Amino acid sequence: MQRRITALTALMLAMAACGSSQGAVRTTSTGSASSSSPSHSQGLIVVAEEPAAGYLTGPTPVRLMRSDGKEVDKLTVKQGSRVARAAGKRIFVLGSDGSLKAVQRDGSVETLGTVGTPTGFVVSPDGTRWMWSTNDVNGSSQVHVAGDGLAPRVVGQLQSQDRSLRADTWTAGGAFISHQPNGLGGYILFDGAFGPVDRVDPTSYTVTPLQTGNCFFSDMAAADQSIACFPGGGDQNSRAISLVKKDGTTKTIQLAMPRFAQDGAAFFSRDGAQLSVGGAANVGSGGQPEQYGTDVITTKDGSIKRLAIDGVRPSDEMQGQSWLDDGSLVVFRPDGAAGGPPGVFVVGPSGKVTQLGGRGTPTGVISG
Repeated sequence: MQRRITALTALMLAMAACGSSQGAVRTTSTGSASSSSPSHSQGLIVVAEEPAAGYLTGPTPVRLMRSDGKEVDKLTVKQGSRVARAAGKRIFVLGSDGSLKAVQRDGSVETLGTVGTPTGFVVSPDGTRWMWSTNDVNGSSQVHVAGDGLAPRVVGQLQSQDRSLRADTWTAGGAFISHQPNGLGGYILFDGAFGPVDRVDPTSYTVTPLQTGNCFFSDMAAADQSIACFPGGGDQNSRAISLVKKDGTTKTIQLAMPRFAQDGAAFFSRDGAQLSVGGAANVGSGGQPEQYGTDVITTKDGSIKRLAIDGVRPSDEMQGQSWLDDGSLVVFRPDGAAGGPPGVFVVGPSGKVTQLGGRGTPTGVISG
């Protein structure tokens, strides 16, 4: 997974990793407009620029961007801490010591607890709850949930040498746990589910298996609980995505080859009317610059169209937050990918493309 970029110059989240609750120093870009601007109302997109060699090798600049391309603030996360997600009022940071911290819009730092070395970490769209998974060498895996007013609790556990539970996704459609095969490897570009998936009830935190058969789950629409999943098996020269309604009615849409030789990152828009699908030609496995692409499906009729910009993909970290309130889609071009220089982009409903600075990975949206 590629990572992050940029700058809110703050007192390095270094403080976060050290356990300090002292506020971070914040600077405001001189080019930014008043926060009362209508284009500012849907929040700030958090973009993190992790060093090419990884967050353990140097600090990670982080920038807060408006969807019109204006940079509002900058901060820096110290070496050894990873910008994991952003939602609500929080930018979530995982420390190499197992700590979980959050930085807020005003630069203040919260200590949220300890999560160890999580195999998966996701947060609710409002940033008030978080879910993570852990495992050990004895084949035991657990999924935990915590949040504002919610003490850490285990919501799933499995003893198996073949599979491990992983905190997979948390979108407007709910929180989901995947049963991932152990030892999974190879050239994998999208952080999707490769096994059965359970849905976590957001109130009782009970877990219910989803029935998707041989179709790998990606997202559930909040409006009607339709599921987007990728059919498994079949012809290696063919790729598709299925939309499964609550009553079991299924619509399968073919994806273009070789653009979708590897597919993933399919997420519903806020109203469920559209579905983004990321893909890659898999040429990176042969040492060539990877060729990414993103299509958008209209869920009502299954029609599909190519995004207005090539060589980009949705972010694993943003998941469903890639869709903004106005129907715009946030995508990025990773380092070394084909199609042009790395960058983060917002594609509006009309197809207008706005660049949000240079290299980096969008990790979420926080309130502006």
